Amino acid sequence: MRGVLKVSAGLLLAVLLVAVVVLVPPHRQVRRVQPALPSDAELRQLLQAENGPVSVRYFYTSTQKLEQGELAHTVFVARWADGRLFVIDLGMDRAAAAEFAELLQTVMQAEEAQFHGHAAELMSDTVGRVEGVGLTHLHIDHTQGVVPFCEARGPGATLYQTSFQAELHNLHTEESAALLAASCLEREVLDGGGVQAVSGFPGLGMVALGGHTPGSTLFALASGGRLWLFSGDITNTKADLLADRGKGFVYSYLLVPEDTERAGLLRRWLARLDAEEDMTVVVSHDRADVDGSGLAEYGPP
Repeated sequence: MRGVLKVSAGLLLAVLLVAVVVLVPPHRQVRRVQPALPSDAELRQLLQAENGPVSVRYFYTSTQKLEQGELAHTVFVARWADGRLFVIDLGMDRAAAAEFAELLQTVMQAEEAQFHGHAAELMSDTVGRVEGVGLTHLHIDHTQGVVPFCEARGPGATLYQTSFQAELHNLHTEESAALLAASCLEREVLDGGGVQAVSGFPGLGMVALGGHTPGSTLFALASGGRLWLFSGDITNTKADLLADRGKGFVYSYLLVPEDTERAGLLRRWLARLDAEEDMTVVVSHDRADVDGSGLAEYGPP
């Protein structure tokens, strides 16, 4: 019996040591990302831009019902009057979506996922009009769709990133960084805090966030007299955002190394902005929130 206990204690110690080696570096890394957030006035300057996007729409590459709510993998599409498109996040293709869904079925008792199509399929012929791409962060469920996108689009689109997203990677973002490096996308890196204007796309700004990943980024789009704020995975549901609820110890410390203090600051900041009459925060994975946001579903013109 003592021998069994010694073996069990040894295994536990080994597991703890591996966890420390694997998890401490990304935790330290994400906590070093503390960019300055913009003021309300800085954000509202986007509303003054001439020739801003004439529409902002969305579609789902896949959806999956959970025990509570429905998880969505959402792509947002902004269109300018000349027909140019900018997409925010790219979702996954069928194989990647199925693999991701199986994981959630195992750990979260989720139902089977419904695959709606990868981004290039759902955009049809208009994929050739995409000239700009932005990613809220580099987790694979937001980026893997770049593979079929590039097969359909070919060269000609530019990926816009903050310096944090372009340069800081961890165990959960290295795969996406490699996919992007090998993709058809040209790259432009914007540096600094506050609102970073995206050249050639008036009314669109990027804000470096941190918190969820070192490269987590907010995209702000001014359209129809309203500022749409696409927050990625700073929170997984709108209810958690408004109630200032984190994702829990297991998720934020063991599964996805997050800066929980920074994430809390960002939730409270975003909830305050969402209460403004001319701003709406959209939570990427919350189907109920996206459907109820006031945005229309994307349909190729």
